[in-house]
Amino acid sequence: MKKSFKKMGMLALAAGMTLTLAACGNDKKDADASAKKTVTVSVDKGYKDYINDVKGKFEKDNKVKVVVKTHDALSTLDNLKLDGPAGKAPDVMMAPFDRVGVLGKQGQLATVKLPSGRYNQKDKDLVTLKGKQYGQPAVIETLVMYYNKDLVSEAPKTFKDLEAMSKDPKYAYENDKTKNVAFLTQWTNFYNAYGVIKAYDGYIFGKNNTDPKDIGLNNQGGVEGITYMTDWFKNVWPKGMQSTTSNENFITDQFTKGKSAVIIDGPWMAAQYKKSKINFGVASIPTLPNGKEYQAFGGGKAWVVSNYSKNKSMSQKFAAYLANDNNQQKFYKATQEVPANENARAEVIKNKDDQLTQAVVEQFKSADPMPNLPEMAEVWTGAENLMVNSASGKQTPKQAADKAVKQIKESIQQKYKD
Repeated sequence: MKKSFKKMGMLALAAGMTLTLAACGNDKKDADASAKKTVTVSVDKGYKDYINDVKGKFEKDNKVKVVVKTHDALSTLDNLKLDGPAGKAPDVMMAPFDRVGVLGKQGQLATVKLPSGRYNQKDKDLVTLKGKQYGQPAVIETLVMYYNKDLVSEAPKTFKDLEAMSKDPKYAYENDKTKNVAFLTQWTNFYNAYGVIKAYDGYIFGKNNTDPKDIGLNNQGGVEGITYMTDWFKNVWPKGMQSTTSNENFITDQFTKGKSAVIIDGPWMAAQYKKSKINFGVASIPTLPNGKEYQAFGGGKAWVVSNYSKNKSMSQKFAAYLANDNNQQKFYKATQEVPANENARAEVIKNKDDQLTQAVVEQFKSADPMPNLPEMAEVWTGAENLMVNSASGKQTPKQAADKAVKQIKESIQQKYKD
């Protein structure tokens, strides 16, 4: 009798477990089904209205719900490695071009297919790593020239023009009349300095920035470019320009107070200059003394898809939707950021009154696509003090370049085995 009760109890337990497992299985299926009907996009607060404005058509056409969350974009990318496996990461987000290749190589981003007719080769290169594309290009950025219209009648065309202005006593620095602030830029920042180095035939990685074993910042041309910039630090600018922490504020202060006539900076600074009420214009950067264009970094941002997404196909479709011709024009109107989509870009530059957009588009033509190899992280660190070491006179331009390249190579060898 006891055996019968025991047998019945075991059968009941087994039946209960079967029902429980079935219920769990159904819950998982329901969760997966729900996930496949939803695309979650995470953006900075400034992009929220744009996403809400364009998502309706996509939702209707694809019978899917787009959920918009606001969070710092870089933090979202930093957290992807942990949030993704935990099911907490968004499906779609925005990433700077120099993060796209890194995250793609790490397996954190899904590959995407770029629709034909939207992008030129430079745009494609910015999201491509070893033949695979990991993002839909959304925004292009590069350095431009700002000039005070009350101090100069037209935008300088060459660095010879800037050199002539630097001899004009009306731009003498108020605390040291032997120095001049007619033209200023933050060349202690490698991001700014690279445009000169590249124009003199220096380079970061060989084979069009795909070979991290070949670093050309210290070749003959690169050293020439560093030497030219060093001359400005030693013979023209106040000593404070050698600072890596305060010179940015110094440059902004001199320009907004009408002391400096010309500066080189990014499009992100335009809003601050507008607030200062200065009468400024924007143009492409003057030609360098060797006759070549200033080849600043070509950067920007792309819509990317988490490789952990449970609705990868629809998320890839939404990323492509955000980057289509019509939505890229809407994005520009909402943010004033220059679209990467060539067709949308052609439309927005028809507004000749928007000098900033005109300048970014023109300067981007000569820009050098920022390398998206993971090894680029070592370049930022290794080249951080390159210009400071040369400008201060602690090292010659050649010595400073050699030291930077040595540090970069050693870091790459230590951290990247393949």
